[in-house]
Amino acid sequence: LGIKPNGRSEPDYLGWEIKAYSSDRVTLMTPEPDGGFYGKNGVEAFLRKYGHPRSKDDSIYFTGLHRVGVRHESTGQLLTLEGYDAANQKIVDVNGGITLWDTDGNQSAVWTYPDLIAHWGRKHANAAYVKYQRREISGYQYQYLSPVLLGVGTEFNKYLQAMHSGMVIYDPAPKLSTASTGKSTVKARSQFRISVKHLSALYDQFD
Repeated sequence: LGIKPNGRSEPDYLGWEIKAYSSDRVTLMTPEPDGGFYGKNGVEAFLRKYGHPRSKDDSIYFTGLHRVGVRHESTGQLLTLEGYDAANQKIVDVNGGITLWDTDGNQSAVWTYPDLIAHWGRKHANAAYVKYQRREISGYQYQYLSPVLLGVGTEFNKYLQAMHSGMVIYDPAPKLSTASTGKSTVKARSQFRISVKHLSALYDQFD
């Protein structure tokens, strides 16, 4: 389809979001936090404060599968949905957000709801998930597989309920390279992911 990987908030092709996947987990969104320590100070400061240094290549990582309501053993972070009423499956405080808390009770990172609501509604109203295989012979070669999974109709409350149920996870992978030098480089990567078998929970119709 001629679509390059992108972080645009619009659908990829004729009103459809197109996602290729090769493993059980699919990346749904990669928004950067706009609140908490991360939102105020940026990804490098966040990594230096909360990341795990790796001496063998002079880098700092922040990784791990974070689920709502479970404090992560390695990072110490607790993921919550502030302002979301899980019992009634609706947002009761639009100023809340998806929030990471450190062990001292400080907000490490916050993704506030308004931008996420707009992004999800625009980009995922219709989504096609296509499985692929890849091999390397004089460059990469790809094969696309059947069936293609089609999700039609969604709302952000479905996404939050899937997070509350542990189906959507925060699976970050930011990295600070050559961290001890004056020429360090940083890569931001805030991923929210879901298992393919749970995708139907996000849509009104799934085939």
